[in-house]
Amino acid sequence: MLAALHISRGIGVRGLERNLGRGKLMLDIVPEEGRRNVNLLTDEDWEEILDLGNVPEEKWDELIDCFRDWVDANEEHRLNGAESDDPFYRDRGYECKNGPLDTVDELLLIKGFTPRIVYGGPAEGEDEPPYTGIARWLTVWGDGRVNVNTASREVLLTIPEIDELAVDAIIEGRKGSDGEAGTRDDGFTSVEEVIAAAGLSRDVAQRITVSSRKYLRVVSTGQVGDLAVVVWCVLECEGDNVRVVFWREDAATKS
Repeated sequence: MLAALHISRGIGVRGLERNLGRGKLMLDIVPEEGRRNVNLLTDEDWEEILDLGNVPEEKWDELIDCFRDWVDANEEHRLNGAESDDPFYRDRGYECKNGPLDTVDELLLIKGFTPRIVYGGPAEGEDEPPYTGIARWLTVWGDGRVNVNTASREVLLTIPEIDELAVDAIIEGRKGSDGEAGTRDDGFTSVEEVIAAAGLSRDVAQRITVSSRKYLRVVSTGQVGDLAVVVWCVLECEGDNVRVVFWREDAATKS
């Protein structure tokens, strides 16, 4: 089965569909490594992500420093950061975590990270583009390397040194020798192949992978008429052992 082949090779599958009575079930199974691990981002990574999210540049230093102060193990303030004694946290009645995030949603607890920045929303000024939302490019699982065989265009653009031309080459190259997506030869087989196809430097090799699938995001959407419910989870896969590490059921929505 092609879907099983793609999952085993770290490519993932999207849009599997089956009719069930009066409704239908749609399923995506995609390696979580196609997202950026928020706990392992460098300052340069953060700048790329905030830029792509249309976050004004004057906010970057504060957001990055506040994130660093939230996750580090001490109470020493960075220049633009905020530790537990900051009025932002005192007024809300909680302290900095001093540890890594367990979910991407936890960004909302950190000073400066508004729902608009995290999930998207209208711009603050009339001449500014709307916030696109950074959460969809982030995860808390994986070793920090990005699986280029399954990452979205936007995630690829957040990797320093990978520009639009390189992303175009990667997306075209992962279609395989037949140039058609959704066939048996899809996907790069090595990092070296990616570097050659996209004209990248060897420095990028430490940032990317082509087959990581230790964590799989499974998104199941059940729909009857105009009513839909989405259930998704993240699975940790070690050999034949599979463990659920996250589970969420979203409220019913209009399609």
